[in-house]
Amino acid sequence: MIKRNLHKSTRHNLFGGKSLKPSQQQLFTPPSTTSQKSKPPANPSDILKKNDILMYSSKPLNYIESIKKDGFHLANNLLITAPYGLVLINSESFQVNLENGYKNFKNYLIEFEPSVLEIFKKVHPKPEILVIGLGKFSRMLSENNRLFFSELGIQVEVSDSNNAGQIFDLLATERPGVIGALLLPPNV
Repeated sequence: MIKRNLHKSTRHNLFGGKSLKPSQQQLFTPPSTTSQKSKPPANPSDILKKNDILMYSSKPLNYIESIKKDGFHLANNLLITAPYGLVLINSESFQVNLENGYKNFKNYLIEFEPSVLEIFKKVHPKPEILVIGLGKFSRMLSENNRLFFSELGIQVEVSDSNNAGQIFDLLATERPGVIGALLLPPNV
């Protein structure tokens, strides 16, 4: 027969088996005064600053500084506004005329013309991931365009232009040279 040794007191240490009795100071001191680390910061933005792990990373040359209602403001002081779109590859920024460069099917599906996508055939090295922003709404990219990028070996992340710009900035800061972007104006 196997006999277990069970603890008789609930105040036993798991590892040493010795009794753990709290001191009088621990029992009668409020928790907020025992630790200065538990005090919340006065300014809520300080919490975000503490968690910004990319704060001291160098930003890419084609970093999107802000996304306006009708365009993009880049860190190199370039402003791209509608009807022009934006292509970001490596450290280069390209303004793309999109007046007749894409088809919008019932505000649900976007298909880019082959002439707009031709740049991705010519660039070397090709980006591993391409973030595609399809305007102010989250839409689908056509199957023909997805197949085009798949044949080139480029993975695609599709979103609205605002979120796509933020995703590009994050990934370009973390892994420069691996990410690219094709962004429709945010007001389309």
